[in-house]
Amino acid sequence: MISFLASLIRYWALLGGLITAGLAVMTAASAASNLLFAAPFPADYELVKHFVAVVIFMFLPYCQLTGANVTVDIFTENMSEGKKAAMAMLSALFAAAFALLLLRQMWLGFLGYLQYPEITPVLRLPLWTAFPPILVSLVLLLVAALITAFNSWRVMRSRPALPLGER
Repeated sequence: MISFLASLIRYWALLGGLITAGLAVMTAASAASNLLFAAPFPADYELVKHFVAVVIFMFLPYCQLTGANVTVDIFTENMSEGKKAAMAMLSALFAAAFALLLLRQMWLGFLGYLQYPEITPVLRLPLWTAFPPILVSLVLLLVAALITAFNSWRVMRSRPALPLGER
C-alpha cells in the first residue's frame, strides 16, 4: 500500500511538471506571437497565475516523500543516525500538522468561492477550479508526511526504512 501511495505521489508531481512545461510552451508561444504579430494570447497571464498556484501544491507531496525540502544540515551533521531520524520524524509530524491545517483552510476557502463565485476577467474561469487539485495535493502531502514519519520511526528503532521506489 505504501509503495502504491508513493507511486501515486510521484505521478502527481510528474503531472505537475507536465502542466508547468505546458505553461512554459504557452508563454513562449504568446511572447513569439506578440513579437511577430503584436498579438499575445489574451489570457496567458490568467492561465499562468491560475496553474502555477496549482502546480506548486502538486510538488509538495513529492518533496516531502523524497526529503527534498529545505534543510539545515549544519545542525545535524554530527548527530547519530537515530537522532537524525528523530529530527526527521519531528519534521514529518510538523509537515502532517501543517498539511491538516492547510487542508482545512483551503477547504473553507473552496466553500467560500463556491458560495460567492469569482471569475477571471478574460477567460471568465471560476477561481474555485484551482481548489480541487490543491486539496488533492494537500491530502497527498499528509500521506507523504505520515509515510516519512513512519520511515523515520523505523530507523529510530534500528529497522530499515521502507523502500519507496525510485527517487
